Amino acid sequence: MVQYPLNSIMTLEGSGLESPGDLAGMQIGYPGIPSNEALLETMLESEGLTLDDVELVNVGFNLVQALIAEQVDAIIGAYWVHESILAENEGFPVNIMRVEDHEVPIYYELVLVASDETIEDNPEMVERFVRAMQQGYHEAMDDFDAATDAMMEEYPDTDRALESDSIVMLAPLWTEGADYFGQQTTERWQDFADWMIDGGLLDPDTDVENAFTNEFVEAATEDDE
Repeated sequence: MVQYPLNSIMTLEGSGLESPGDLAGMQIGYPGIPSNEALLETMLESEGLTLDDVELVNVGFNLVQALIAEQVDAIIGAYWVHESILAENEGFPVNIMRVEDHEVPIYYELVLVASDETIEDNPEMVERFVRAMQQGYHEAMDDFDAATDAMMEEYPDTDRALESDSIVMLAPLWTEGADYFGQQTTERWQDFADWMIDGGLLDPDTDVENAFTNEFVEAATEDDE
């Protein structure tokens, strides 16, 4: 659903911590998800540090709260199109270090996953789901306010101010660099797989061609045209 990573390292704007190389000796809050450790490791190594140079602190998903309260010096696992706005709305602007700016390969964020069995046994259901998702994307792109209204109607406790700012930042990433919404490429998957293999996170024999398909989004795009 998003063509670029949303994960990032964040620090308070006045901290003086503006790049991964500044984090030596610092406490880094994260939600306890192993992939965040791998992303952080690459970002640190891009500026000559290792995970041994920082202290990881599992703060769960209270990332912004931990940063604002200065329980940690930085956080990773925070989406720069969401948590950065949340922090700023609380009066705490942040520095953002996007993962792809520090030697992490560009990867797809928020992917739709289905089992081989589901695709083989019920392709019509998958087609309908993807077509509905494609329609929702087009309607959101046409009217950000209406998209936010729809979210608020379904989830009335949502922070409207946050989501209104977020969609403006997020929307370009839905299709930036792609020919159509939802498109994926072998090259991008291979780059990410190679990074995972190098980090010992993935079987070296993995065939990325078996990891994704454009079949359903292409069909939805053609139908839309």
